[in-house]
Amino acid sequence: MAGEQFGLRHAAAWLGEIVGPDKGYVNVGVVYTLAITLLSLATPISVQLLINSVARTALVAPLWILSGVLLVLLLLVACLSALRLYLLTMFERRIFARVVAEVTVRAVHAQNPFFLDESRGSLFNRYFDMIVVQKAVPSLVIGAFTIILQGAVGLVVTSFYHPFFLAFNIVLIVTCIAIWMVWRHGAITGAIGVSHAKHEAAQWLESVGASNGFYKSARHLTFAMDQSEAVTANYIRAHRRYFRYSFAQALAYFLVYAFAAAALLALGGNLILAGELSIGQLVAAELILSGVFYGIAQLGWYLDTFYDLVASSEELSQIFAIPQEALDLNGQAPPDGSVRFRNVELASSRFNFSIESGEQTVMLAEPGVERQIALLLKRHVNPDTGLLTIGGSDLGSFDMYLLRSAVVVLNRPSIVDVTIREYLNMAAGGDADSAVIIKVLDIVGLTTRISSLPKGLDTQLASSGSPLSILEVMQLKAATALISRPKVLLLSQLYDMMPDGPLQATLRMLREQGTTVLLFTGRPEAVHLDSCYWLGATTQHRFTDTAALSRFLVEKEAQA
Repeated sequence: MAGEQFGLRHAAAWLGEIVGPDKGYVNVGVVYTLAITLLSLATPISVQLLINSVARTALVAPLWILSGVLLVLLLLVACLSALRLYLLTMFERRIFARVVAEVTVRAVHAQNPFFLDESRGSLFNRYFDMIVVQKAVPSLVIGAFTIILQGAVGLVVTSFYHPFFLAFNIVLIVTCIAIWMVWRHGAITGAIGVSHAKHEAAQWLESVGASNGFYKSARHLTFAMDQSEAVTANYIRAHRRYFRYSFAQALAYFLVYAFAAAALLALGGNLILAGELSIGQLVAAELILSGVFYGIAQLGWYLDTFYDLVASSEELSQIFAIPQEALDLNGQAPPDGSVRFRNVELASSRFNFSIESGEQTVMLAEPGVERQIALLLKRHVNPDTGLLTIGGSDLGSFDMYLLRSAVVVLNRPSIVDVTIREYLNMAAGGDADSAVIIKVLDIVGLTTRISSLPKGLDTQLASSGSPLSILEVMQLKAATALISRPKVLLLSQLYDMMPDGPLQATLRMLREQGTTVLLFTGRPEAVHLDSCYWLGATTQHRFTDTAALSRFLVEKEAQA
């Protein structure tokens, strides 16, 4: 953002994206505010009538009539104000529900769902900026718009009192607009800078909280404190830049308030002495314009709220700007688990190999290849060229959700924040049979460990998998694969840690289910499956057994 300037055009785009879908609530609130503003003129006009008419006649009846009419009008103002408050409360609920739903959908359908891999997990902290939007919009509709509207109506009414008032009001309007125009770009840019600095600090503190005691040493503690000092200093610098503009703007409006109030008294007094203005008109003008002047003095605070609203909308727009994958929900699921890579190119890699349906193969891959294969199979990335088919059909012909149910990749020791039972139930697509759960946990070797937990299957898991170890998390994921019966299953090198007995039992059950298994490993000699593959970034070789693979590796090492 360094050196970049933001203005009203950017602000309008962000507000349109975040607040625009709920603008109906705002528009009705504005209509209510307009009605309330017009009705609020009843008080100064009643005072003028009281002074000019009722006081001269000295009759009680007109006084009571005038008071009764004023009461009715002010009760109507109270009713409209209550309705406006209720309406804007509905707006707060509506925008909350919409933003939560929108963020959920965009996170689920993100083109690259691995936010933590790119240090983008803190992106979702922007959700809390929605609270600023919730509070700022009603404040501006009720407060700022009321001030502007009452000011406009008051200036129009008083302009008819005398040409001098018209000239005075024009100068006042031009001055207020000029003050805003001079500092608006700097204030908007500064507010966005403050917001970015705030989230940078939040991201750092979040990483400290997730460090699991890493900074509990003399060297690491020094780094942590230095980093905290750096993000704090960055925030203070950003806030100081913003304050220069917002304070100058607020101070200018305070000065306008002071000079305008004094000028009105002097101007009105001279007009009365000259016989060109009545006392009633001056009192009414003072009542009307004193409210206008007080509103001008409050503009600095409301503009500060507006800048916060713009900054928060910009932050939320970053979530709305997450690249989305194109969803095709009209296709079918893969009919079987046969996999074929035909001249598939991704970046500098090229893949040419095939695996039959139900086949279980050992994969020994060069660094980075396993990750590319996983991304291609799950269709998180598309090949630059070539054709990747499952069950004889191109991946693009499948329903995205059905494809990702049929192709399971177990290569990460992280998990979602649910209980063990809930995690296994999700694999079954609902409530899994208790006997099936115990059976698959026995197969993967987790029954004893889970039974030792105080809450058993109802133990809450953290995203890191705690209280389970990395190996136990991967065993739990293998259990979900046995329940969900995928067509294709990719097991990463993390399963090299799994004891041989449970691993072989898991593979046997997968064979019974007809699942195609790609077992990536760093110790191919320890596993004997249907075939073996050596996967390079540009060449791939198939072997019938691990002995042939070992000979190939020896020859390859000798050539190197």
